Amino acid sequence: MAYNQRTARGDCAVQAGQQSNTYTIDVTEQNLAALLERSQQQPVIIDFWAPWCQPCQQMAPVLEKIVAEQAGGVILAKVNADEQQAIAAQFGVRSLPTLKLVFQGRLVSELSGLQTEAALRQWLAPVLAEGQDEDTQQEAFAERIREAIAAGHGAEAEQALRQALAQEPDLHALRAVLVEYLLAEGRRSDAESALAEVAEDVEALRPFRARFALLEEFADAAPASLTELAARMAADATPEDLYTYGLQAAAAGQFRDGLEALLRLLRDHPGYRDGIARAGLLKIFECLPKGDPLASEYRRRMFNYLY
Repeated sequence: MAYNQRTARGDCAVQAGQQSNTYTIDVTEQNLAALLERSQQQPVIIDFWAPWCQPCQQMAPVLEKIVAEQAGGVILAKVNADEQQAIAAQFGVRSLPTLKLVFQGRLVSELSGLQTEAALRQWLAPVLAEGQDEDTQQEAFAERIREAIAAGHGAEAEQALRQALAQEPDLHALRAVLVEYLLAEGRRSDAESALAEVAEDVEALRPFRARFALLEEFADAAPASLTELAARMAADATPEDLYTYGLQAAAAGQFRDGLEALLRLLRDHPGYRDGIARAGLLKIFECLPKGDPLASEYRRRMFNYLY
């Protein structure tokens, strides 16, 4: 599995949210040979489109955005299939939109039909990651997946993650992203299954095992839902409400809310259940990645109340 690492988010035009045509060219029979020669050095996306093709118009800005991010890592070559019928026939184009990915003078892969941004990024990942180290590739791929999820393409992002993990199960950073997504979707059983596929103790997955351990404390009981407990926080919460809410909120990834509830328990009821608030805070710290600033902040606040 390869990942696209040639993002250039430091590029001023991209930071400004602007599109650039620097890496986009219109293809004709006169410049086609030069384009194929250029593909020896840079991957080239050949986009076959037509003015009347609505899916082509929808996908165009997404392609331009991806290409602009690469800052020269890939070229977008646009072919108006109505005007350049000979080129379309040469590449065997039968429907629009059609994308052909050419690299080092050969056809690498192709796509037909309207594609999501996540699908396009996944499709381009192998050639855009050439020559880059695996850790950097994995990190950037994970970042693009998070962006896809944030943009509402969770299903496509999940599919891409599962495909990557099926090929390389030891990509633990990607597994962490998958488990986080499943938990956020309320799919605890699926999240536990994804985590259980790795038996060894892995640092990237350790926080998630700690989060599931929080919920085990309530395995034999039926506590109020997180929504009900949240309502009590704003009213007249009991010490047990504070404790239960703190652990459940943290297990759901709402770490600050969970820590605040337990800090409130420590402040207002320091002796409750032999000082269980401190123990709860320590459990939540285990759910946070090593060096997380939130853990440092709340450790200081906990010590202020204790000492």
